Amino acid sequence: MAPLRLLLDDDDFDDMDFKELLLKHIAPGLGCIIAFLMFVSPLKAVLQVRASKHLGDLNPLPLVAIIANCTAWLLYGCVNADPYVILANEPGLLLGVFMTISCYAFADIKARDLMLKALLFFTLLISGAGIAIALFVEKDSTASLIAGYTAVFVLLCYYGAPLSTLAEVVRCRSSASLHWPISVMNTVNGLLWVAYGTAVHDMFIAAPNAVGATFGLLQLALIHCYPPKKAAVGNGAAASGGAAAAEYEPLQGGGGTA
Repeated sequence: MAPLRLLLDDDDFDDMDFKELLLKHIAPGLGCIIAFLMFVSPLKAVLQVRASKHLGDLNPLPLVAIIANCTAWLLYGCVNADPYVILANEPGLLLGVFMTISCYAFADIKARDLMLKALLFFTLLISGAGIAIALFVEKDSTASLIAGYTAVFVLLCYYGAPLSTLAEVVRCRSSASLHWPISVMNTVNGLLWVAYGTAVHDMFIAAPNAVGATFGLLQLALIHCYPPKKAAVGNGAAASGGAAAAEYEPLQGGGGTA
């Protein structure tokens, strides 16, 4: 991976053809923007929680997953001196911390315990990987492998969140819990990072984001096959809660690298 100072070298850009520029710079640059939009998508619901001082139906665990996912990929980006991976995940980490702390204040005891356990687990995992790299690893390739496997493991945990949602869509034959703009962003984001990862020969970036893009396509297929059912008037409040959940839940972390 080229350090940022090399990416800003005019001579390097002059020597690039358009395809290389597109795959190695434009694609991840757009990926950074879409990743930010994905990470910021729960913010409206979180601000509503802060205003109402009530968590309601909002599930805070995906917010914890944002922190873990972004931290793991920041470790990978720093180990490999990849500015695009760093730029894609630093805003997500800051947003994740803000949103998690905001929701923790208004969560019940059970939700707080789950959030705390998840945070402690991921903190131990990612910091342990960082300590191992700093103290015991001499080869850059080995450090990259440790950071890469750690990031992919966290990302797989992140991907686990939407599986129950997708199963619920099939069971209820309604995609009311899915939000198609986020699904589109998931798909496009994944494809952009797949293109970048393939161009720089980094399967830790390409492979998990291919999974993320597949999840996004699956969501879009379910939205097409199972259109959202119109809620009865008496269930208006419940329906609006479901819509809010669909808007805030970060279904993919493709963002992962994003």
